[in-house]
Amino acid sequence: MNPHDPTQLPADLPVPTDDGACLHLRGSVLADVSLMSTSGECVPLRSLRSPTVFFFYPRTGVPGQPPSLGFGGEEWDSIPGARGCTPQSCGYRDLHGEFRSLGVTVLGVSTNTSEHQREFKARQHVAFEFLSDWELSLARAMRLPTFEFPVESGGPTTLLHRMAWFVTPDLDGVPRIRRVWYPVFPPDRNAGDVLEYLKWRGSIVVRAKRADDAAFVREELTKHWGGTQIWSIGRAFQADEIPALIAEVDGKPAGLVTYDVHPGGYQFEVVTLSTRLERLGIGARLLEAAEDIARHARCTRIFLTTTNDNTGAMTMYQREGWELAALHRGNVDEARKRKAQIPLFGNFGIRVRSELELEKWLE
Repeated sequence: MNPHDPTQLPADLPVPTDDGACLHLRGSVLADVSLMSTSGECVPLRSLRSPTVFFFYPRTGVPGQPPSLGFGGEEWDSIPGARGCTPQSCGYRDLHGEFRSLGVTVLGVSTNTSEHQREFKARQHVAFEFLSDWELSLARAMRLPTFEFPVESGGPTTLLHRMAWFVTPDLDGVPRIRRVWYPVFPPDRNAGDVLEYLKWRGSIVVRAKRADDAAFVREELTKHWGGTQIWSIGRAFQADEIPALIAEVDGKPAGLVTYDVHPGGYQFEVVTLSTRLERLGIGARLLEAAEDIARHARCTRIFLTTTNDNTGAMTMYQREGWELAALHRGNVDEARKRKAQIPLFGNFGIRVRSELELEKWLE
């Protein structure tokens, strides 16, 4: 194999690790900046209304010319995650028809100039467009992870780390980042990984509760909480009477989230969350939809409580970006005095005594 062939990936490339540089991006609104497209148009990112995949890459090289050495004398291939821009882009090229069939736009982004990107697009027969952040307006506005390397031509020495985003509008029509892939490795599998996620996401339909969902709602609440009355931080909810969202898979109800906007209007509580199909990400989709409703209602804080034995849910919540906010010691013991159906012992034989509160602050 030609070591300088950009379409090939050496077997011994160093694997990048997650340094946390993209933790702030999930749930964020796209910056109010415009980037030049290879179509010749300037694209205002806030105006995007269709589901869109952005994939980011450092830079594509010059055909037949090996990369230069770095500012410290390092080789391009020695930088974790640097090599693979052509395989990543061509992966999206080869699967572009499938993205289009899902109604998803694909856009490549780098700090290469539009002229440089257009040459690459024509040479590799890519159907979708690329956006140029050569002035670093997007990188600076959204605090994107970058590194420095002397490029042969076609842009600044500040390069973007490889990542991908899935963006859809929220209930107010504002494009918001729903999922972030970072770090990306190996780069040639990125398009396939993103496509798999989009197919999964499309298999779950989230909608508002209807009158004919009443039996399902009562069944879920009774199964998981012993009835329709729910206690949270000393407050009782009749959970079958408050607003709710239903997740459907193959046309059948598979998950439920009930919620309440607290007096004052700035706090949004997820009262219950349950799913009938485990490990399919249904809970994550319901939480995302609840966040959208909270933002639309102009709430600034969304929170929930769970019991001290619910370790599996705690893992899922934190993985979805929720943070521990408080321990309400003995709250379940107090609630049990008013609702005898609350069990004394829960998961793994743990005594259920306290509530853990988790939160997100919404922009």
